[in-house]
Amino acid sequence: MLERFTLPRDLICCDGTVLAPAGAVVTLASIGEAAANAPPLPARPLSDTFAAGELSETLTNPAHRHLFRGAQVQGAVARVLLSTALPAPLWAELAALRDADPARWRHAMATACVAVRMQLGVTDDPAALWDAAAAGLLHDLGMRHVPERAGRIGEELARGEAEAIATHPLLGALHVASVLGEHPAVEAALAHHWRRGRGYPRLDREPSPLSEVVAVASAFVALTQPRVFRSSAYEARGAADLLIREASHGRADLEAVRRLVHALRGGRGDLAALRFGRERIGQAPAVNRHRWLDAEPAA
Repeated sequence: MLERFTLPRDLICCDGTVLAPAGAVVTLASIGEAAANAPPLPARPLSDTFAAGELSETLTNPAHRHLFRGAQVQGAVARVLLSTALPAPLWAELAALRDADPARWRHAMATACVAVRMQLGVTDDPAALWDAAAAGLLHDLGMRHVPERAGRIGEELARGEAEAIATHPLLGALHVASVLGEHPAVEAALAHHWRRGRGYPRLDREPSPLSEVVAVASAFVALTQPRVFRSSAYEARGAADLLIREASHGRADLEAVRRLVHALRGGRGDLAALRFGRERIGQAPAVNRHRWLDAEPAA
């Protein structure tokens, strides 16, 4: 339930800018101060960045074919992502993430696409959809500031590395706040491991519905991507079953999981009338050494 962290070294952007000096204490209050003091910066849409050429691969990933079935759905999600604008320093950080840890970058892109797909079921407001895309892209930015080996997806953690990874929501929220100011992506970075109060860090209030959407999207993507601690990735149905169980036990946001399941079912029918089937865990990997429910962090 980490809620404050003293920086052992300077918190540095990829261009060498110091966001916070060694010895600074990162807390919810300091993140709020960083957001209030962030300078206004011009923004560029994703269509003008390196990420534009990688969007198609994300939307056609076979693991997520049920979410992005058909040219109409893929086109709607792509239009949102391509028009999502961020300041140049954040695109630089995401490019550095792609180069240092391609799997983590793919996780960010997929989370953004899944979050937008989930939101398309409840809103057609462009600003709300852009917020979902930005929050998905940036939710794991704090992993840029943990020890390099501990931050790479695909490696088992040594003793102490899990604790280091547990700082990434605070570090990511501080980084995003320092550049974007008061933006929903700040809370998404902070709260995507909150798990209805059973994760980290401890928060003074419940996260927004958008932050819960990003948390569920991130968890779904993590479950459906390869990891060294399990024999195979979950198939979409198995991942959804696990998240439904989490929601029924108060460990994931019920409404966010409903949006995911509605999208997986093709967005057909009234979301408010959606009902889950009987509890089951289908299509799970044969070997899974990570207790995703209880042991944080998951990915």
